[in-house]
Amino acid sequence: MRRGLAIAVAVLLLVLPAAAQARPASAAKDGRPNILVVMTDDQATTDVKHMPNVKRLLMKQGTAFNDAVDSFPLCCPARATFITGQYAHNHGVAGNFWPYGWNGMKGRANTLPSWLQKAGYRTSLIGKWLNGYGSNDGHGEVPKGFDIWRGLLDASAYDYYNYVMNSDGKLKTWGDADFAHKLVEFSNIQVIRNDAGAAGVFGALADTFGPSPYTYWGTQEPENYSPDVTGGITERLVREEKGSKKPFFIWWAPAAPHREDVATTLMGRPGRDPRPAPRYEEKSKRYKLPRPPSFNEQDLSDKPVNLTSKAPVLTQKQIDQLQLDYEGRIGSLLAVDDHVKKLIGILRKTRQLKNTLIVFLSDNGWLQGEHRVPGDKFLPYEESLRIPLIIRGPGVPKGRTVRGQVANIDFAPTLLDAANARPGRVQDGVSLLPTVRDPRKRPKRVIQIEATAPLFRRDLPANQWDRPWHGVRTDRYTYVEYPEAGDSELYDRRKDPYQLDNVVNSPAYAKVKAYLKRKLAKLDKCKGRSCMVRP
Repeated sequence: MRRGLAIAVAVLLLVLPAAAQARPASAAKDGRPNILVVMTDDQATTDVKHMPNVKRLLMKQGTAFNDAVDSFPLCCPARATFITGQYAHNHGVAGNFWPYGWNGMKGRANTLPSWLQKAGYRTSLIGKWLNGYGSNDGHGEVPKGFDIWRGLLDASAYDYYNYVMNSDGKLKTWGDADFAHKLVEFSNIQVIRNDAGAAGVFGALADTFGPSPYTYWGTQEPENYSPDVTGGITERLVREEKGSKKPFFIWWAPAAPHREDVATTLMGRPGRDPRPAPRYEEKSKRYKLPRPPSFNEQDLSDKPVNLTSKAPVLTQKQIDQLQLDYEGRIGSLLAVDDHVKKLIGILRKTRQLKNTLIVFLSDNGWLQGEHRVPGDKFLPYEESLRIPLIIRGPGVPKGRTVRGQVANIDFAPTLLDAANARPGRVQDGVSLLPTVRDPRKRPKRVIQIEATAPLFRRDLPANQWDRPWHGVRTDRYTYVEYPEAGDSELYDRRKDPYQLDNVVNSPAYAKVKAYLKRKLAKLDKCKGRSCMVRP
């Protein structure tokens, strides 16, 4: 009896300390961390300064990269790079719409979530996936590699109050169900060939919603605000993981601060685009649109013809709308910021925080008046190319800033490194974990930047400056060529950080231009290790 009691006490003493600690990282107890990714949509790097929880709980408790670059600054190609670790010229997603987008992607089962799942992670996505998802008859599709799926169907994904979510194969609707499903129905125009251009788009719009002018854009109930709904779902999933023996990979992809697209761009709903979270309706009015020296640039004579012919000086009406949109953008990001705080709190309360790698980033940047562009990405300018990147977690130094460029081709290799997982594709980038531990180990290389196809075929919409280009970026220079027009640009960002003076034809930069052209020739068709072109 005494011997049995002694054994019981010994067992209890062994169990109690373990119960007081965070759960093991995986069933194998091999120390691999959980991974939580928060990916915003179209967030400019300057927007982070308005997110107090991101600054306090992620930046001060982790490491920030001050020059993270999106190699193809457009939603679908950027997200395809995130899940493949490849440049667009290798993964083949050259745009958001037909013949590209999610439905045109090759090897859709061979991506980061599948690699992590194979390595023993429980994988989840909440929010926006790749453009075109759900825009055809495959509304019930759950992409390969996900154990838990909460994907928003295009183009309802961009409406902050009326949208359809695929929840593990079953559809659920928020807001006005009829309006939300019509957004999905209309978005079919994205995944089929449209030789009619703008006429085809507006014809499909009329067929779906009725003749214009439009006066109804669905409901606007605060409890349906999309960043809050997807943030709340993410919090529940994180909380439920506390008892799991597997490490998790949870990817929260809120729509914020992407504009609301169909109801605004095509249907003409007035006001802020996007709409701020209702609780930040008044506070958002305090934020003033940044006006750097490149804002509404007066002299574009040195810029390529695709911009000079399509980007007139901004009118006061356009500037006023940019101000409204900026208020909405920050108001939506404040909602994301709230949920970052809640997620950290849940991780701490469930004793998972110390073993969770948290990555905060955006898919691409955003131009808002710079170089006369009234809201766009795609172009090879700093506001479009650069994205926030912050990492917090085990082994990540606190309060550190890594200076010098890294690229989105590095993000998949970094997560694979943390998870001790193997890629199913040749990786064009490298893990940033050595850089996190020692910034002197940052990869010294030239980065390819590219837009391998025009954003729109024919005359849709007005921003026809979005034409194909390819180029290279170093820590100092940006060099770009536009094959269609025979134009090129060269900026010395050390002397000209706002890219006001294109020096491509300057004799003083002739050697620099020749040097960068040689680097571009090496990178244009690079794959894997050949993409490590040293400066």
